[in-house]
Amino acid sequence: MKYYRLAVDENGSPFVLNSKGSIDFGYITDEMNLPPAPIRIAEGATGPKGYGLKHIIEGHSKEIIGSGYETVNDFIEDVAGTFTEIKEGRAGSFLLEKGDMYHNTLFIALSKEGDYWKVISGGVFRTRYSKNKRIIHSASEVLKSSPAEDDLSPFEDIG
Repeated sequence: MKYYRLAVDENGSPFVLNSKGSIDFGYITDEMNLPPAPIRIAEGATGPKGYGLKHIIEGHSKEIIGSGYETVNDFIEDVAGTFTEIKEGRAGSFLLEKGDMYHNTLFIALSKEGDYWKVISGGVFRTRYSKNKRIIHSASEVLKSSPAEDDLSPFEDIG
């Protein structure tokens, strides 16, 4: 299976493909109080200034696999496509979170050109990790405020 596309990120690292063969793993929309753009992850780099897929595999693959995901790619695709909250991070970054007792989390930042959200890192963290971080968007708030969707749970599969 081919995991990378010829398109590259702002550092020249190739983007990772999702299970459908696209470089877009999810989307930030206007309603989420951030600039709208697709969520992408590059192959990235390891080490102290690491980022992207290599960084997540190096530092967080054991807990990701241990939490029930078959691969790190599956984790990234799941969280980027079905996150339930966005919280403010540090230095212009944001956290995409999904979960209850633990949060499956992706750290994202807007690319220099502003045309995509880049995944910097990710992992499975205790809820207290982001407990005091400001909520930028909550899927449950959106569902509660939309009368046409009141009977839908953000965790139900409607497809």
